[in-house]
Amino acid sequence: MTGGTVKSLGRGLNVLFAAAAGEPSTSTQIADRLGRNRVQVSRSLQSLEVAGLLTRDPDTRAYSLSWRLRTQATRAAKVRLLVEGPAILREAVEATGASAFLAEVRGDGSVALLEDVPSGLSWVGRSYPLYCDDAGQALLWDCTREELESVFAGTEFIPYGPAAPSGVAEFEERLVAARERGYAVVDGESEPGVFAVAAPVRDFSGRIVCALHTEGPSAILAPLVERHGQVIKGLADRLSALLGWRH
Repeated sequence: MTGGTVKSLGRGLNVLFAAAAGEPSTSTQIADRLGRNRVQVSRSLQSLEVAGLLTRDPDTRAYSLSWRLRTQATRAAKVRLLVEGPAILREAVEATGASAFLAEVRGDGSVALLEDVPSGLSWVGRSYPLYCDDAGQALLWDCTREELESVFAGTEFIPYGPAAPSGVAEFEERLVAARERGYAVVDGESEPGVFAVAAPVRDFSGRIVCALHTEGPSAILAPLVERHGQVIKGLADRLSALLGWRH
């Protein structure tokens, strides 16, 4: 393979990754995102469409991954998550001294996929209500108020912990504050004296696939919240990058 072919392939892959990230985008939007010539990017997009890797909406002219490629990429991202996750969790435990988890949304609850728990107790597979779970805010990070209302429709906000939110409005307030600081802080919401820091993990498309979070005693972890928050945010962003996410 010649140097010119390698460069051409690299440019085409960059266009493909840019088209896969976030919402469907037009050729102009993708070119601007990459800082590249619009004509060249348009040609690359057309070639990727012909190859069946991208589709284009006939009305908006926006490109997105084909369903075939999206399905394959989603499967690959899940495998990558399971492969890379344990090392990220081990680093989180070593940096914070707390238990660390990767959790995902299932129904109206949060369920741990992977864990690194120094005590040896396992929480994998157990479901907890999203509104008060350690990972709940991070998992619902991108939700609008309308979407939160839909998620929690019919949910009874039972106060499992003394600081559990009383309803959607209070949950949203905490979510807004979490976005501003870059990570979620959950203290005494799932049960008394339990403290957690969490951050969202995204795949190649920008979709939140899970949340990375720590858990431990409030008395020990609360004074270290800023340092631990930056650690968890950094590790979550690194795992997102391993899954193909590009800011």
